[in-house]
Amino acid sequence: MERNGENCVQRAAAGDSAAFGLLVEEHSPWLLIRLTRRLGSQEAAEDILQEAFMAAYQQLTKLRSPERFGAWLCSIADNKARVWQRRRFTQLNLLDQLDLAVPPEQEKEEIAGLVRKAIGRLSNPHRDVIVHHYLKGYSYQQTANLLHLQTGVVKSRLQKARKRLQKEIVAMAESSTSQTFELGPDDLAGLRHVARFTSDDPKRPIMHCVCLDAGGRIVATDGSRLLNWSSKGLASLPAPVILDSLHPEMVPETDSATLIIEEESATLQASDGRRVTFPSTPGPYLKYQKAVGTHGPILAVVCSAHLMACVEEIEPFLRDRHELVKSGWEYVPSVEMRVSSAEGKLALRTTRDQGFSQIGENADDLHGDSLPDWEYSVSCSADVTNIEDGGSFRAGLNYDFLKTIVEALKDVGEEMQIHLEHSEAPLHFEAGENKHAAVLMPMRMTS
Repeated sequence: MERNGENCVQRAAAGDSAAFGLLVEEHSPWLLIRLTRRLGSQEAAEDILQEAFMAAYQQLTKLRSPERFGAWLCSIADNKARVWQRRRFTQLNLLDQLDLAVPPEQEKEEIAGLVRKAIGRLSNPHRDVIVHHYLKGYSYQQTANLLHLQTGVVKSRLQKARKRLQKEIVAMAESSTSQTFELGPDDLAGLRHVARFTSDDPKRPIMHCVCLDAGGRIVATDGSRLLNWSSKGLASLPAPVILDSLHPEMVPETDSATLIIEEESATLQASDGRRVTFPSTPGPYLKYQKAVGTHGPILAVVCSAHLMACVEEIEPFLRDRHELVKSGWEYVPSVEMRVSSAEGKLALRTTRDQGFSQIGENADDLHGDSLPDWEYSVSCSADVTNIEDGGSFRAGLNYDFLKTIVEALKDVGEEMQIHLEHSEAPLHFEAGENKHAAVLMPMRMTS
């Protein structure tokens, strides 16, 4: 059966159990990781996961947006996990918690920590009676004497304090799913660069987002280019998290920051105390690995600094010289990239008419006598392999997209590898020991 997320949801809603089985297969791994992290028990997580899928199947006809199935399923699972946690803490005897003798033994340290934090949230009168009676072991009468209270008041306060304490413990247990990651300068640079690769296409809101993928990859794409940044600070991330409305200027210019990921939001806290919060949701993100395909056989290795210099040198010929304004034409800054094994170089080239495309039926004549023809090219040395002897490769590229890729990768490695296949296949860029990578779709050059 064909695996397509939205189609599977629609078929499953119509009663196709096989289609729902594909959804279970696709979403079970990341959701099980999330539930296990939250509940601290894989066995409990598996039970909740089964309950969540059963509930989702029964309520599938109520889902109006099939593309939101993952987030919708996650909310069902989170609600069931929350009920499980509340029931678990309610059933535990509060006196045992306060005595720090909690069955089973492996939960003792976790519960003890929650109890200590919860006691700190109580009012002074409630905290005093809890500490004296339960933690210090004084009797009702001794506690009353020490606090200058009547015994009846001590018992009443203890009863109210236990109820309040239990609520605090449950609240903290439910919020304990937040994850904290310490990010260094390379991680923060990656967030800034990746945020530039998002799209504003109203039809594809998922492309407005940055994906923190499991294992420490930061990814964004607008459909024409993609940046896949390897982050050491996020290497322990167990499941995908999607950050919405993250813009480059929101990432602090600092050597370190803390990223706090919660269920519905994420916060970047700089070392100087500045905080920026933006929405977050669990995965899944786009299946970007499948979309970009594999590396082409042709390889061009260039000096990162030299390629950046070429990109900067040709820019004035795109911005300043293309002053031609004709009715019915649109201009997109573009260059032709050419790599040659015989010459051992990579060249960027633009001409007077390059980058113009006709958008009107009655467009003016683009080739007038008012401006002379001209072209400009710049090149750098390149080690080109896996291409026919004396052969070359050419592709038309959106200049702005190429520039964002080179700017992102130029500082992470002295050399940049560019994998090529043919003029209509994606170009793959890699740099650095951590294999920061980018993909760029070529464009059709028109004049």
